[in-house]
Amino acid sequence: MIDLLKEAIYTSIGLASLSKDKVEHLASDFATRAKLSEQDAQEFRDEVGRRADKARQELNTEIDKRIDHAMIQMGIVKAGLKKMGNEAEEGVQSFVDQRLDEALARLKVARTEDIDSLTRRIELLEQKVAHKGV
Repeated sequence: MIDLLKEAIYTSIGLASLSKDKVEHLASDFATRAKLSEQDAQEFRDEVGRRADKARQELNTEIDKRIDHAMIQMGIVKAGLKKMGNEAEEGVQSFVDQRLDEALARLKVARTEDIDSLTRRIELLEQKVAHKGV
C-alpha cells in the first residue's frame, strides 16, 4: 500500500513537471499505442491534461507551504540569534564596565558618581554653615 502511495506521489510530481505540450504528446502516443477510438483518445488526453494541471497546482501549493515554513523557521532563528547577540553584547559591556571600575579604583581615579556625591555633600555643608551664620 505504501509503495502504491509512493508511486502515485512520484507520478504526480513527474506529471506536474512536464510541460503541457509534452503531456499532450505522451497522451496522444499512449492513445495511439492502445488503439483507442478518436473519442476515447480525446477523453484520455483531456483527463491526463486535467490531472497534470491538478498535479502542478498541488506541487506549487506544497512548494509554497514549504517555503513559508522555511521562512518562518529562519525568522525564528534570526530572532533567536539576535537575542543571543544582544545578551552577549550586554555581558561584554558589563564585563568591560566592571574591569574599568576596578582599574580606576586601583589608580585611585575618582569616577563621575564619586565627584557628584562629593559635590552634593559640599553643597549640604555650605547650606548648614550658611544657616548657622545667620
